[in-house]
Amino acid sequence: MRRLDRISWWAFGIGIVVIFGGVAISGMLADPPPPEPPSPASVDKFCPPEPVGKARGDTYFKEIAEPYWGKGPHAVRLLFVDTNTSDDADELPSRWGVSDTDVKSKAQLAVCGYQDMVGTRKTRVCEYVPGSVARLYWQGSGRTRPQYTTKIEVLKASYVFEIYEAKTARPLGRFTVPGDEACPFSVTLDGRTVIGQAPDAAKLRKALRPYVERTVS
Repeated sequence: MRRLDRISWWAFGIGIVVIFGGVAISGMLADPPPPEPPSPASVDKFCPPEPVGKARGDTYFKEIAEPYWGKGPHAVRLLFVDTNTSDDADELPSRWGVSDTDVKSKAQLAVCGYQDMVGTRKTRVCEYVPGSVARLYWQGSGRTRPQYTTKIEVLKASYVFEIYEAKTARPLGRFTVPGDEACPFSVTLDGRTVIGQAPDAAKLRKALRPYVERTVS
């Protein structure tokens, strides 16, 4: 190979190395891709552990809830925090309810319920039978055989409810509801032999009505 050809070949090789080396260095110096945004938290995490008036604004309510405006009724999602009562839609009128499929009835209001005070005075003894979900028990029908029945003492209790716009977690109000003298329809048990009263459903509906039925502009 002639000397001039060898020089040209080496120059070509060096050029290739410089080009690919430059590409590699450029890749190393380039900004890394931005991190993926965190997924929204479950709506079950919306309510604060205590009634402090500050709900989480990063739950799925931010994406799926409807703004709190226009004519009522405004759809309500009722969330109980650390109580023995279940999230029972029967406590609210059906036309206030939330649907996961009908965009017109997606939650506009989120209501957080807290068992505010449980006394020591026993009001009655209620009978329950196991439900299909672990720890969930339903009120006995009276026809269940005794060996499948769990007897639970019910104590005097009251509840604090905080109301928020579901989409923005904006606080809207607070009220207190006394306990119901009747046996709770369903309870969540974890080895307990006593529970607090469920909230009085009629008084809960009465306190919520001004927020649900009003026209918001």
